[in-house]
Amino acid sequence: MRNRSKLTLVTNNPNLKTYYVPLARIEVSLHPVKAYNFEDAIWKANNGRCEPSCKSFVLEETYTNEAYERTYVPTDALFAREIQHYELDIKDLRNESRKPKLL
Repeated sequence: MRNRSKLTLVTNNPNLKTYYVPLARIEVSLHPVKAYNFEDAIWKANNGRCEPSCKSFVLEETYTNEAYERTYVPTDALFAREIQHYELDIKDLRNESRKPKLL
């Protein structure tokens, strides 16, 4: 007599429903701009007249408190929600380019 496996595939369970869980990733880059004042700097940046980024920030959500039953979710609900659990990676790109490269 053979022992039957007690494991079952979860995907075959007819009682399971599909939910859609948002996990956000936000990236911000800081670009130096030579300008006379704040308004001039903003105008130049909006018109592509800035230098390559010197610092970057990446926020990646690790746990979420939200779940949706449909893929249609108002965008304000997705982008205005509170992110409580995240990892933050900050890179100073000016110092990265000056570091000696290992061979």
